[in-house]
Amino acid sequence: MHTIDTDEELQRMADLHLPGYSMAKRRSEEEEEQAPVVEASPFLCASTRRIVLISPYPNLLHELIRDLSADCYDLMVFHRVDDFVLHNLQADLYLLDGGAANVLGSDPGFRTFIADPAKRKRSIAIKSQRGPAAYGGKAARQAAEAWGLTSAAPHEMLDRVGQWLLREPAEAGDGDAGLLGFKNLVIDTKRMTVFRSGDRIDLTKTEYELLLHFIQAEGAVLTREHMMEDIWGAAFFGNSNVVDVHVKSLRRKLGDSAVSPSYIETVRGVGYRLAD
Repeated sequence: MHTIDTDEELQRMADLHLPGYSMAKRRSEEEEEQAPVVEASPFLCASTRRIVLISPYPNLLHELIRDLSADCYDLMVFHRVDDFVLHNLQADLYLLDGGAANVLGSDPGFRTFIADPAKRKRSIAIKSQRGPAAYGGKAARQAAEAWGLTSAAPHEMLDRVGQWLLREPAEAGDGDAGLLGFKNLVIDTKRMTVFRSGDRIDLTKTEYELLLHFIQAEGAVLTREHMMEDIWGAAFFGNSNVVDVHVKSLRRKLGDSAVSPSYIETVRGVGYRLAD
């Protein structure tokens, strides 16, 4: 008995109205339903290396981003160079979008970044790719030369990254020491500066210390008396209203609201805590 097991044979029987078509089609569908579904097993990366990609147009590099992530690299993407973050961020390799050289060149943070020999040593420029998705062109090559970097097209970058990391040891360091964060706030404790969504906020020394106390408390309630002793010292003879005055000023600079707080919440009769 001849077994009908190809789509072409089934289609031929249907076109010619040959007998047995319905039965053969039903048998084929049943076998397909019963066939085990083979799924790709997920795997864990045994080790990773951290890569930072800097591009104002990461949507144009989505295939490179996908491939690097799939190849067990810890990838961080920056649309612009927030130098207060990259100042302490430890990365094994930086990929700079040469196709967006004009945009990056106008970023003060990028000028600080590219002037750092240690960062430039661990950087590769991404030159424009060919085809309809290409951008940057000659400007990308000129940018790589101006930055003093080697360059590769996006479709070449995966191999280039692998070769580079084989030659270079992992970046040593103490991690992201000196940076504290809460929601979209970042505190650089080494430089005593505060940023909200990448924009610097100018705080007085007392306001800075108040915010630092809240973040270090990790949501615990801080009484007015505790804050007065820690910030103003035991010898301070003012009343606890001074804490309320400075918290109000800190909230105003953070763009926060006492009624619907995003950062600092009032605990009635006690003090303050970080808002959930």
